[in-house]
Amino acid sequence: MGMILRGFAVVIAAVAVVILLWAPWDPDSGVSIALRAPPADPGAPFDDGTAPHPLIRYDMPRADVIPPLAEGTRDLDWSDLYVAGEFPGTGAQDRERLGFPSASEFPDGTTTQDIELFFLDIADMRSMQIMEGGLNESLDGARVRLAGYTTPVGFSEGETRFLLVPVLGACIHVPPPTPNQIVYVEEAAGAPEMFAPIWLEGTLRADPTPTILADAGYRLEDAVATIYR
Repeated sequence: MGMILRGFAVVIAAVAVVILLWAPWDPDSGVSIALRAPPADPGAPFDDGTAPHPLIRYDMPRADVIPPLAEGTRDLDWSDLYVAGEFPGTGAQDRERLGFPSASEFPDGTTTQDIELFFLDIADMRSMQIMEGGLNESLDGARVRLAGYTTPVGFSEGETRFLLVPVLGACIHVPPPTPNQIVYVEEAAGAPEMFAPIWLEGTLRADPTPTILADAGYRLEDAVATIYR
């Protein structure tokens, strides 16, 4: 199973490279037309071409209901988190990364080879992360709200840690976006469903966090989740 997933990840990466090399580019924006599919209709997933990097895309469905914004809270788009520059990095080794499972978290009967293949699959997907772009330090400490998808970080039952990402399945089913397009959350009030779109409000920190799935450029404290619909 592990070898199949690893092979599938390699195929995805190869297809993405081919698309980017051969698809026509918009001379005005410098963005591949393949990454700029216009919205089909209100409520449909869309990529409006506003992504700050040609390998970043936004794929949130349009919200039918927008909750009221608390006083002093800034409503953010993902592009607000992106600034040009270099990612400072974390320097973390595998076992230092958040979400690294212990042997007890694997099912009974799991062999040493199964465990090795699991970590190889995870590392392969993480290696596809584009380590570009700096952090928007001006947002550090700001109370913000951002809509995105949840991706669980750990593998234990009742796991509360997750990544907020702009694309469904990022870091697990598709390669991670740049670190400044990932927000790490230790726990959020509202018990958000995993792999689902949510509104997330909290205090933003421009603090790189290494996880087993990807490097997150930001983390959110005192997080409160609300259903996105």
